[in-house]
Amino acid sequence: MSVSIVYLDDETDLCEMFEEMFLRTDIQAKAFSEPADFFEYMKAHSSDVIFLDYRLPNTNGDRIAAQLNSSTPKILVTGDLQVKPESPFVKIIKKPYKKQQLIDIILELTGHLTNQK
Repeated sequence: MSVSIVYLDDETDLCEMFEEMFLRTDIQAKAFSEPADFFEYMKAHSSDVIFLDYRLPNTNGDRIAAQLNSSTPKILVTGDLQVKPESPFVKIIKKPYKKQQLIDIILELTGHLTNQK
């Protein structure tokens, strides 16, 4: 069974890296650098876990999370761990993150992964 994850970060290099991390896994990863593209995708697709960067142009991950389905687990990704989000994030992780850290979080939240190498 595959897991679907989505990531929103205004840094396009990080979006590319995020998708590449999961190419040979059972994790289907989509990353977006524009909130409008992210929301358009989310209208038509569901996700098991959502990763949101905190600092985004003209908004932040907290505001984005407030507009999303409340039952989908959300992870805040930030370089500033002093951030005090108002939205209910299940975790806050610091940049730079490692692939294994993400896999551990996804496994904890979804309870299943079969091919994660």
